[in-house]
Amino acid sequence: MVSQKEYQANLFTADFLISDEDVEELTAQEDMDYFHICKALYVSPDLMAFKLFSMIQRGYRYNLPQDLNSTFLKS
Repeated sequence: MVSQKEYQANLFTADFLISDEDVEELTAQEDMDYFHICKALYVSPDLMAFKLFSMIQRGYRYNLPQDLNSTFLKS
């Protein structure tokens, strides 16, 4: 992680762009894996990982993929 501000920005972006309800709906489908969910939501795997981390912090039960890349939003 490069900085706390960047980390917080990534969490905010993930929560802003991806709804909890959409994640819950897609993860309930048995034929959906992590990358299919990312594709269905039109988000990068890195952003989705931040969304899952945010949801886990709020009490949802998900497994995070390994190696979160905090610099994926850099231009």
